[in-house]
Amino acid sequence: MSSKKHNATQASPSQPQPPNTIDDEVIHATNEFQKGNHSEALNLAEAILLHHPNSAVAHGFRGFCHMKIVLSVRNNSSDAHLSLAETLEHVKISVESSKRAVELCPDSLYFRSYHVNALFDLADYDSANAGFEPVIEACDAALAMEDPILMEGTIFKCEELARESQIQELRTILGAFKLISKSIIDATYMKNIKNEIQEVQDRKDEIEKSAIMARKIFERKLKNPKKDTVETRVKAYWNNTMSTELKKDLLRIRIEDLKLHFAKNESPAAVAVAEEVMQAVEYVKVSQNWKFSTCCCCGERILDMEGFAEHMKRVHLRTLSNELRILVEPEIVIDLVETFESRVWKPVDVVAAKKMMEYLSRNKHGDEGLHESKFFVNQKEWPFCKNSRRGAVIDKIQARLHVFLKIRCFAWNHFQAFMYLIMQMLEKKIPEQLLKEHRMDQTLLSVCLLDTSELSFVFEFLDELVNTCGLRRIYKSVVDKDVVRGEPCDANLEKIVFNEDFSCVVFDKRMLRGELVVTNDGAAVTSNADEEIELNDNECKDAFVDWLLEGSTNIGEQLKQWTSLRETSISQGKEFFKIYEAELERIQNICEIKVQYLRDLNVCENLDSICVEEDKRREDSGYKPVSYEYLLLERQRQIERTNGDIFELAVIWIILRGNHEDNKIKSGIKKLIYEIVIKLYKFDAIMRTTTIAMEQTREKIVTIAADDHRLIMVPLLKSFMQARLEELANEDAEEKSKAAREASLSELDPDDKKNTNKEGGDARQGPRKLKLTQVTGSSKEQQENVSIPSSSHFILMGAIGKESMARSSLQMVAKSKRPQDDATPAQREEKELRATEDAAYARRPSSSAPSSSSSSGVEATLATILDQLQLIRDDLGEIRDTQAAHGDRLDLLFDNMSQMNTRIGRIASP
Repeated sequence: MSSKKHNATQASPSQPQPPNTIDDEVIHATNEFQKGNHSEALNLAEAILLHHPNSAVAHGFRGFCHMKIVLSVRNNSSDAHLSLAETLEHVKISVESSKRAVELCPDSLYFRSYHVNALFDLADYDSANAGFEPVIEACDAALAMEDPILMEGTIFKCEELARESQIQELRTILGAFKLISKSIIDATYMKNIKNEIQEVQDRKDEIEKSAIMARKIFERKLKNPKKDTVETRVKAYWNNTMSTELKKDLLRIRIEDLKLHFAKNESPAAVAVAEEVMQAVEYVKVSQNWKFSTCCCCGERILDMEGFAEHMKRVHLRTLSNELRILVEPEIVIDLVETFESRVWKPVDVVAAKKMMEYLSRNKHGDEGLHESKFFVNQKEWPFCKNSRRGAVIDKIQARLHVFLKIRCFAWNHFQAFMYLIMQMLEKKIPEQLLKEHRMDQTLLSVCLLDTSELSFVFEFLDELVNTCGLRRIYKSVVDKDVVRGEPCDANLEKIVFNEDFSCVVFDKRMLRGELVVTNDGAAVTSNADEEIELNDNECKDAFVDWLLEGSTNIGEQLKQWTSLRETSISQGKEFFKIYEAELERIQNICEIKVQYLRDLNVCENLDSICVEEDKRREDSGYKPVSYEYLLLERQRQIERTNGDIFELAVIWIILRGNHEDNKIKSGIKKLIYEIVIKLYKFDAIMRTTTIAMEQTREKIVTIAADDHRLIMVPLLKSFMQARLEELANEDAEEKSKAAREASLSELDPDDKKNTNKEGGDARQGPRKLKLTQVTGSSKEQQENVSIPSSSHFILMGAIGKESMARSSLQMVAKSKRPQDDATPAQREEKELRATEDAAYARRPSSSAPSSSSSSGVEATLATILDQLQLIRDDLGEIRDTQAAHGDRLDLLFDNMSQMNTRIGRIASP
């Protein structure tokens, strides 16, 4: 069509001129652009679009013009003076126009190549909002077309090239755009990977800290100390009364008793607690251990951590495929690590070292093998020298290598790259054969032979690897490993075991002597060692009572906190699981990227081999040299004929772009190989740190899932033991009170009891007391009601007064010898008894003066009491040296005397 149009006979001037075609308009605008009239060309492009709004050519040409302006800015043309914002506006218009052209003509390879170019410019100028991923997507879409077309028109084809050649050239350019975009994306990814690793490791620390905090909150909320009154009563019973056998028996709790204890409370919480206890018992019967693990993914309970780790690996945690696993470089071999640790790292005089190697080589015995170099073996005899600058850099290199080797992050190809750099520099000073003969290509210590600038280059290589893979953060997490929830369980939980038939739970007897936590592995079944523990009567300490009384008795709250703790553990396990999945995805992506770079490296090495073979042919005197450019173009034509690898075509296009001399072409190939190798080293470092991070995450999943039934069983058992101990203390107090009442009655004089019985009743049934009515005013009626006490009554009152004074003095002395304390339950009950008797007596009607017979009995009783009082006074000195129990005995005697006086007064009343 185009040929026919150009070969057509030109119309005569007399004939009317045909309207301008779009090609003519485009040619006119292109000529203005080439003249440097960019504004005029852009105006013409806008006019073409106005005339042909649905033309792919019009949209494509408009985008082409704006793209050429951007190119002139990129090339620093003298007539281009645009700001970044103005340049970016041109880029956006080119993207918009080229996209519309592709939509109108999707089969055109021209328009697709323009769109790829425009997207590349947009990513380059606006990286914050646009990336290179759309460039690669557009390239893939263009390269996937099986039978693309070329637009007719002046600027959209090269007349001197055949259609297939044009298509192949455009495909090569698209491949180059894809290769460059991919390289930029990978470089950005490696730049950001350190921050990603840092963030993930920080998140792991946050989860661990929250786990520790949840455990502390759980323990704190289960502590609810008893009130002072309860604690005082229980401790007094524990220290003064409770036998050692009862204390041992307190450590032994029958499961049936425990169930009955919770059954007293019919609340849903009590029912749930009972179910939890029985569930724990049934579980422990099988596992023989209090520990267990709960899967955060499926909720299954596993008997031990090893089994749980296997469960996670088998059921939930994905791993790399076999194809990708072989791409993960192995860590450096162990003998190199040992060499690193045991050798001397100091600067070496390279000239003296060379002479030493040459001397050893000349005088080597015939049976001395390659791997028996005396220079290598006797490293301590190297010609070391004093050079502080070299020594400082060597120390920095050694520190970097230590970090890599400490956490197994120095891959084998890292070692090879490290040695390659050193050997490249040493070969300028020492022959390669001599270096290899003395195994200097196999030891990290070869770095000691380099000068300061060379050492700095090696250090930069290591430092870049460190910064790329986030090594410092991984190193910190490995070396300074934080204690996480679940790890210290054995050391921080009380030892409790079941008896042989699982009918009782038994605490360790050593708790009674203050050893509340003893080393244990969580075993839940008694052993012979437990039975052999001896406990003497005087070994029981208050520490056990303090531990017991600090526990909460609210079983509903205990179960609530236990449930909350387990739910938190499962939630944290899920977070670790997500992190593991993200780390696995990272290493899979890197493996896939590595596959592509290995392919790229192979292509570049093949191109380099073409040049190397040409160098060998040039060594022959009769050979006519051929340029590298010719050889690479020949390789390009060969690929095009066989529809070979488009990537190799793109590499050739990149190498030959602007390079036509042999040296530049060879340098371009070497540069590509070096860039690819460096990226492979970095990706291997990232894979090593990610592999280590995955191992850590897997361990944390196992650790965070670890639980222990003792966390809930111990608080529940403590609540039962508290109730039991308080019950025993209360029973003891009641028995003492009852004994005190009986002792009071038994100390009454038999004659008084006889006289009392004769008069018709005992002191409790008929207490009688003289009553004085206060006389007020001058009422005669009141005066007549005054009862005049008998002389015996005055004697009784006098005796009681003396006795009260003596009693008060003795009490003060006795109490000064013992700590102040509240009244005992027995004393309180006595006081209540006396108050009851006084009230009963007060309700009786007043009577006349006592009879003579009762008075004589009173006087006899008083005489007896006074005799007892005198004996007590005589023994006062001895009492002062006794312990607090004598004070209690005095109090009891005085109470009994007071009661007898009161009762005698009542008996004496008529």
